[in-house]
Amino acid sequence: MSKCCLYCRVDGASTESNRLAINQQLTALRSLAGQLGFSISAEMLQYESGLDANRQSIRTLIRDARHGVYDRVLVMNGDRLARDAEGLAAIGEKLTAAGIRVYCPDGEIDLAPAYSHGYFRVATMEQTM
Repeated sequence: MSKCCLYCRVDGASTESNRLAINQQLTALRSLAGQLGFSISAEMLQYESGLDANRQSIRTLIRDARHGVYDRVLVMNGDRLARDAEGLAAIGEKLTAAGIRVYCPDGEIDLAPAYSHGYFRVATMEQTM
C-alpha cells in the first residue's frame, strides 16, 4: 500500500476563513486517499504563499519522502504546490527526483520534466513579443 502526505495550502494567515478552507481541502484529500487505497502517513497544513518554489514546506515534503515517510502526495490541484508554471516545474523536478508521485481529485498530476523550464521561458518570451 502506498503511503501518502496530504498537502493543504492557503495563501495568508491562519484566519477563520483560511482555516475553513484548509479543513475543506483536508476532508476532500482524506476521502481521496481512501478512494485510491493510500494510507495517510502525514498531513501538512500550510498558511503561506505558493510563489517560492524553495519554501520550507516543499523542502520538508522532499526530505520526508527521501526518508521513506511517504511516496505519494495528494493536493487539491497543482496551484497548491506552486502559483505559476515555472514554480511548478521547479518543484516537479525536485519531487520527481525524490520519487514522489502527486495526485489530485482529477487524477495523477504529470509533473513537468526538467526540460520544461526552457519551454516555459520560450513560451513566456513569445507571449511578450
